[in-house]
Amino acid sequence: MPGQRGTETRILTKQVNIRLTPEEHERLQAEAVAAGITLAELTRRRLLGLHITARVDADLIRELRRLGGLAKIAIRTLHMAETGRLVLRDIRSAIAHLAVPS
Repeated sequence: MPGQRGTETRILTKQVNIRLTPEEHERLQAEAVAAGITLAELTRRRLLGLHITARVDADLIRELRRLGGLAKIAIRTLHMAETGRLVLRDIRSAIAHLAVPS
């Protein structure tokens, strides 16, 4: 079927060609990799104004959860409560930053 790849069910038959500088192409390719999608899908979503979310590394999520658990232990420990709260705040900030759409 024309335009069909993987689990794609739409029939994509129309094509738009654009010229990019090598730097622009490299930037878009990197964004596509970060989002876990093809360059074509990234471009399509951009052109149509659709949401693009970066794929977050599972190891990073596990590490943030581990650090959050340690911060919670620190909050319950004598003389560590304030430091634990600050660390937990920073971890929440990092998670929120990761959740921001690109």
